[in-house]
Amino acid sequence: MSRAETESVGDATPTSERESYTGQSVKRVEDYDILTGRAEYIHDITPPDCLHMALVRSVHPHARIEEVDVSRALDHPDCELVITGEDLKADYNPMPSGLPGFEEWSLATDKVLYSGEPVAAIVASDRYAAEDIADRVVVNYEKLDAVADAMEARTDEHVIHEDIGTNVPDSERFEFGDPQTAFEEADHVVEGEYSWGRISGVPLETAGVVAQYDPENDSFDIDCNIQLHTLVDDTVYDTLGYPPEKVRLNVPADVGGSYGTKIAIHRYCCLAAMASQYLDGRPVKFVEDRVENLQGGDMHSSERDYKVKLAVDDDGTIRGLDVWFVDDFGAYPRYPVNQVLKPLAVLTNAYHIEDVGYEYELALTNKTCQTAYRGFGVPSHLYALEMVVDEAARELGMDPTTFKRQNLIPPEEMPYLIPSKNIYDSGDFPAAFDRIVDIVDEEERVEGGLLDPEVVDQRREEGYIRAASPSIHVEPGVSGSDWTDRQRTDRDTLEARDRDDVEELPEHLRGSIRPDGSVEAFIATDSQGQGHRTIVAQLLADALELTPDDVEVSYLDSVEAPTEYGTAASRMAVMLSGASEGLGELLKTNLRELGAREFDAEVEDVVYREGGVEHVETRERLTLAELRDRDDGEYTAAAYDYQHPASVREEFDDALTGKLPVYPTAAFAANAPIIEVDTRTGQVEILKFYTLRDCGTRLNPMIVDGQAMGGLAQGIGAALYEEFGYADDGQPQAITLFDYLLPSVKNMPDLELYHQETPSPYTATGAKGTGEGGMIDGPAAIATSLNTALAEFGIVTDTIPATGHRVRRWLRDAGVGTEGVGR
Repeated sequence: MSRAETESVGDATPTSERESYTGQSVKRVEDYDILTGRAEYIHDITPPDCLHMALVRSVHPHARIEEVDVSRALDHPDCELVITGEDLKADYNPMPSGLPGFEEWSLATDKVLYSGEPVAAIVASDRYAAEDIADRVVVNYEKLDAVADAMEARTDEHVIHEDIGTNVPDSERFEFGDPQTAFEEADHVVEGEYSWGRISGVPLETAGVVAQYDPENDSFDIDCNIQLHTLVDDTVYDTLGYPPEKVRLNVPADVGGSYGTKIAIHRYCCLAAMASQYLDGRPVKFVEDRVENLQGGDMHSSERDYKVKLAVDDDGTIRGLDVWFVDDFGAYPRYPVNQVLKPLAVLTNAYHIEDVGYEYELALTNKTCQTAYRGFGVPSHLYALEMVVDEAARELGMDPTTFKRQNLIPPEEMPYLIPSKNIYDSGDFPAAFDRIVDIVDEEERVEGGLLDPEVVDQRREEGYIRAASPSIHVEPGVSGSDWTDRQRTDRDTLEARDRDDVEELPEHLRGSIRPDGSVEAFIATDSQGQGHRTIVAQLLADALELTPDDVEVSYLDSVEAPTEYGTAASRMAVMLSGASEGLGELLKTNLRELGAREFDAEVEDVVYREGGVEHVETRERLTLAELRDRDDGEYTAAAYDYQHPASVREEFDDALTGKLPVYPTAAFAANAPIIEVDTRTGQVEILKFYTLRDCGTRLNPMIVDGQAMGGLAQGIGAALYEEFGYADDGQPQAITLFDYLLPSVKNMPDLELYHQETPSPYTATGAKGTGEGGMIDGPAAIATSLNTALAEFGIVTDTIPATGHRVRRWLRDAGVGTEGVGR
């Protein structure tokens, strides 16, 4: 369970006539359908006469395809269609790639590059028959040497893409300030090497699609649970070879999670659409099973090896930072530059460091492709940075808490320009850090507490070590679309770029008054359970002086909606709340104009009040229903585009005209997880997780707490359990949930949530992005407490996840026998 320091979580109804709904824990409107089973997911959609698709997948990580024999499959009486890669090459296009020069088809053609890569598609009357028919396809391979380690891939001994000529297709170094001088003049240079294991989100609902080709209009209707459907729809229509208005992507209101992992499901959308076209418009459905999702669903995320250096002086001042890492992107680059550059948005975390070097190498291996996951490259960066900070404190003989506190950015420097030109908008890092220290001291370092010295000593005698250490981590929020263009632009071109060249996608929201006086609003982006409809209903209710029950919120498909960045990068609280406030004000202005027309008065003599307009002198009044009855749609319907917060502020000019990420909000968390290590087995248990969180204005505290709890659960999984392991020959080792361990009710600790609010000066409501919190800050926080627990043995958590066998190996190497300590 959790608790909040500033207010309790629960249903909230305004106690006064005009008390704001915004900032209250209004129950999510989405939950009724979910909890009563009325929610319709992609898995529930099966139109009449629907056929089903199954995929033949490679059993080899790296091999040439010599022959795909489909004769026995075609002989099966239930077989409707078999598609191979060669079929696609004749009729369609390769899928878009994250880097130029790469050609990846929806089905493998000449080679397979990872175990689980689709080779053929089977369409049959039902999924069972399709799976049986898939077993009849015979693929003859010439096995090739596989590359399963990113560090080895850098040698190019076995090049995966011969036409590219290297396994490292992208690399770059950035320098901010003068890191060379900082390291030369510092009293100490501390170095560390750290590894972040391959993990990802594992949503309850796997990828799914139902596609139907319309022969009469030569167009496609595709129901799917893809994320960012208006931004990444080009991955579907470009592959099909059609203009965007001919390919309609429909995402249902209810999606069973994504966390970024469904951004790259365009392969399935395309294959189902192609199959329907081959079959003259019969609908075709495909849903991943769990093994497909884990093995070859293109949903793995960051796997990195770091070398980090910190320049420090004897007095504990951090002088410089240097970060180098290689990122294993698997067989094809999907979202490569975004993923490796996003950490620049929080380059120095909450620390005051002016001179920094940052370098990456993007390596390709024979593993499933990497895509986005909650935090998008930031969690591993904060983990590596926090580990070298702990090592520096040891080098200096300083208490890590004192060392960190000394180097935090002070509140008087907010807004704070970090070396990589992003800006932290607001916050008091030292106050949050001190508060989490005090909370743990007051709650647990007392008699009977988890960290009661007598209890700690007793547990040590029994072979267990307990510890907690505070840390603070920044969550960048509200990325922009223009950054994607800048990432793919060479530096010479960027030097000639000015602010007028910046093009950001606004957040679109439209709404109208219905005949009964209620309001209908339409969101242009998709949702995966974040509570978008609730937030819009709350804010529009406040703006129009209604109740949330008077506002119904729906979604637009990819053709109706303008191109949007969408639900990613902790954007929606800021962007949707800004759009909701803007739409509400626009509708009120329009309604006052309509009222003035009806009253034969000047607009300034008409006020909007409590769901209607009034003449200030005559007190004539028209309700929303009456206004709607007098209008043909000119005044009672409107659309509003909320501009990206950084696009209107000159403070971001340097970043917006360079190859640097812009995230104008800086939510943050101060954490102190209490852990216990069984020194005999190496198992790590989190006894309780204390966290103090600041995301500016909390639009709906219940939703904020839910996001934090879910994010921390994922962070705990990343830190201690989850990993997509691969054998040396490239075969995946975690293709079921018996192998890929997720946190559960058995190993989730009590979460003690506290809050402080420092509203953002850059956003319409003061809200900051907080959708990636927990996953961003949890792993580093857990590793920091583990470092404190094992400090006496000289152990640093140099690998995530810190599984039992790894921790036990560290203890063994440090001389701790199987009997553990205290015995």
